[in-house]
Amino acid sequence: MATLDLKALRHFVSVAESLSFARAAERLGTSQPVVTRTVAQLEHNLGAKLFERTTRRVALTPAGVVLLKAARPLLGQAEALQRTIRHAVAVESGRLSIGTTKIAMQTVAPAYIRRFTQIRPDIELVVQEFSTSAQIEALLSAEIDVGFVLLPASHSGLTIEPIHSERMMLAVSDGHPCADFGLASPLPLSAFAHDRFIVPHNQGNSANHDEMVSICRQAGFRPKTLESCDDQTCMGLVRAGMGVLFAPMATQPVSAEGIKLIEIEDPVPTLQIGLAWRKDDPSVSLQLFRDQTRQVEAPLDDPTSA
Repeated sequence: MATLDLKALRHFVSVAESLSFARAAERLGTSQPVVTRTVAQLEHNLGAKLFERTTRRVALTPAGVVLLKAARPLLGQAEALQRTIRHAVAVESGRLSIGTTKIAMQTVAPAYIRRFTQIRPDIELVVQEFSTSAQIEALLSAEIDVGFVLLPASHSGLTIEPIHSERMMLAVSDGHPCADFGLASPLPLSAFAHDRFIVPHNQGNSANHDEMVSICRQAGFRPKTLESCDDQTCMGLVRAGMGVLFAPMATQPVSAEGIKLIEIEDPVPTLQIGLAWRKDDPSVSLQLFRDQTRQVEAPLDDPTSA
């Protein structure tokens, strides 16, 4: 059993269920080469080919079918054991592990975390940054207890409640022809039909990209896109006049120099953030955290205010 480590089995099951190394990597919150190497090493360790791969399709081999049938309950048992142990440790240590996306930390997460520390300073909070898909995996393996995720997101083993929604603005360089409009009056999205739309590829939520493309098409054009690696680089590209970027209002204070935010006429993409946790988690600390997010609505204009 030394060759069947849990990480390799999770990667294998993810590829087997999606029949795509790329989709499996997105679901796992990692890169496609990592998933490919992990599965290849598993095949080497087992001495069996698990997938038939062509340029057009991925399919399970007979050995892969056998392993998938055995791997699902094995992973379920291992994850249940991990949750039991981590619950016991959390109760003993008075600790709550929180996952958050970068954009949630720029909007609502700091307000909720700050309020909770004021209410329960005796509970230690550990905050880690994950993409939404990586948070789902971390929740299922009990690596974290609760997460601020981008919506839409779902999993049968999780409860996910929306806690924040806001219209997105369009960030442009201060040299853009439309920059002087600022927040004075909404502009039609068609005014930006010739711009490149910068897309952060690290947010782990392809639905947001799909929504942006759909809304541009409703405005009468197919957007030209430019993919970037992280939020800071995206803002740098906007500042350099390389393209425009849909962004929440909360990004303005940290990225205002050389950038203007433009209000767009409906329809416009919305930023939606939810709180996610395991359905079977009995943690008292988690219950307290969930209760305070339901009782207090985080303000949109100052996400760090108490």
